[in-house]
Amino acid sequence: MKLSIVFIGGKPNGKIVLDYLLKNKYVEIPFIVTYPDDYDTPRNIRLNKNKRVETICESDANKLTAKIKEAKPDFIFVAGWSGMLSKKLIKIPTKGTVGFHPSKLPMDRGRSVLAWQIEEGYRDSALTMFYYNELPDCGDIIAQEKFAINHNDYISDVMNKTDNATYNLMRGYFPLLREGIAPRKPQDINEGNFRRLRNDSDSLINWDSNTEEIYNKIRAISKPYPGAFFVYDHTKVKVWKSDIISDNYIESLSQNLKPGKVISRLYDNSYLIKCKDGILKIYIDEDIEPGYEL
Repeated sequence: MKLSIVFIGGKPNGKIVLDYLLKNKYVEIPFIVTYPDDYDTPRNIRLNKNKRVETICESDANKLTAKIKEAKPDFIFVAGWSGMLSKKLIKIPTKGTVGFHPSKLPMDRGRSVLAWQIEEGYRDSALTMFYYNELPDCGDIIAQEKFAINHNDYISDVMNKTDNATYNLMRGYFPLLREGIAPRKPQDINEGNFRRLRNDSDSLINWDSNTEEIYNKIRAISKPYPGAFFVYDHTKVKVWKSDIISDNYIESLSQNLKPGKVISRLYDNSYLIKCKDGILKIYIDEDIEPGYEL
């Protein structure tokens, strides 16, 4: 007997989940819900353009509660979706609503999680497969797959790792979900922490910070995110990449400079900037004047 599954999602990890379900002979998908083509979210993908099943482009899945209820799904699967789902919608499937979150739940529930982790220098994280409930990222845990966050990983690298973990979790645990024997570990709401959605002020570089702190901020919100920035001549300048300079001679020449001083422009159009404890090499698309104090 086939399981009826409504899929809600977008982005590459959503495609991974949907492709797995479409290829599974035990699954029947009445329809999927995905982002419109023009929806403004990083890595947006409108899924299932080949129309193998009905595709509904809607950024608020709660508007489709009645339609989903009519489908009488066994499961709802959610992946690559940032919108909140109502309690009424979550409760529709008979076997549960299953989603994914890029942290070691109960730690780092909430929004902008990977960016916060990279900026704060995490060396590892995990993707958690869990059941939805009425509180964000607080449902029972099915499984977690850990991955490393290397010192030279940017946000796109870490997202690729979560994509790989998505496939591994689906392959390893969907058969157990189908048979009704998957693990189910309740979370303690009093444990862990919640992350807020980042805003523009979180992207502003403070040159009076340590090089490591600035380097991590740049990695955390580089492409496909909006990018860390500083203000030069009343204009935002985005920084997509940086390197920490370890050169005793350069450091000795710059030790008395104020943080934010543009030390020099290099042959590859990168710049050396004085920070609180050292020098950062930044890569930008704009021209700035050596000697300027940011």
